[in-house]
Amino acid sequence: MKALLIQYNNVGDVLLSSVIPNNLKKIYPDIKIDFLCYKKCMGVIQRNPNIDRIIATIDAEPIRSLLFIYKYIRLVRSEKYDILIDMSQNFNSILLTLFSKAKIKYSYYNSFLTKIYDKTVSKVDEPITQTCTLLEDRLIILKEFLKDNPVPVDPLAKIFLAEDEIQDAKEKMMNAGIFFKRPVIMLGVLGSNIHNTWTIGNMAKLIDFIWANYRADLLFTYLPSQYKQVNELLSLLNSNTKVFVQPVGKSIREFAAFMHNSTLFIGNNSRFVMATKALQKPTFTIYPPYISRKDVACYENTNLHQSVHLHDFSPRLYEDFYQNELKNDSSKFYLMLSNEFVIAKVKSFLKEHLITFNKIK
Repeated sequence: MKALLIQYNNVGDVLLSSVIPNNLKKIYPDIKIDFLCYKKCMGVIQRNPNIDRIIATIDAEPIRSLLFIYKYIRLVRSEKYDILIDMSQNFNSILLTLFSKAKIKYSYYNSFLTKIYDKTVSKVDEPITQTCTLLEDRLIILKEFLKDNPVPVDPLAKIFLAEDEIQDAKEKMMNAGIFFKRPVIMLGVLGSNIHNTWTIGNMAKLIDFIWANYRADLLFTYLPSQYKQVNELLSLLNSNTKVFVQPVGKSIREFAAFMHNSTLFIGNNSRFVMATKALQKPTFTIYPPYISRKDVACYENTNLHQSVHLHDFSPRLYEDFYQNELKNDSSKFYLMLSNEFVIAKVKSFLKEHLITFNKIK
């Protein structure tokens, strides 16, 4: 039996969708699973023993995409998959599904696409067994296959690192001056874009607080394209606050290796959060005001993963504003998420996860 899972979109989506092959291998031990995703996202599923082949493509412009996808249509048709699971339902994935020759095609219900897929399921409005709809939607797809063999489901997304990757990352950290004599706190100082980034001034105050109150090495993580914003943040820190801005992961996989050698993560919502959760490392996430926590707060049903959201501080605000208003004016609403409120939450989080280390105060 052969299966193809198609998941475009971002790193977090790809990582969460890997839960499906992780469990399909338990349901059908002899199944061969291919996973099609963007090349920029493939790092989070490399070395996954439950994925037999990664088919990596590029995020092309529409006209180029029409020419480019023909190559993948031919590839998918030639494989004659028994099962095709389209998690994306975008232009490319629909074309691949339509011409795939797969025996059974699965996806989410869409009234305009009912003739393309053989079996569809409806996405959930609220989490049922998990803490986020993004994960719940994956498990609903998986439920279709559990009818054949009702095995226990493992909902945890996982990143599989090789020992040499872990050791190489550790050496780079040591070369930068991190000697692992105290905990290493990875700081997601910037989100993936301006709408996902807590105000830099407040982030600077949070970093100053952590440095002044805990014996820990502080390592920034960010995208290489964000170095200008990082320099702006550095200029706002107290002169005696010591942070490491290097090494920084040039890829999500290199970040995962650095994170494996770190103690915990604190920061803005980004690809780094889900990657850290997949390593089963503690996370504290500052969510953007416009994002609904019920959609993205995956695995936050234990104290291992905690977060803060403007809704915690000002729930009535959400009765007066639509999501697009919150996003378009995100900087104003981020200012409402006070530094004092976030620090109080972080103190509680660190009390649990740095309990074996000495505090300065």
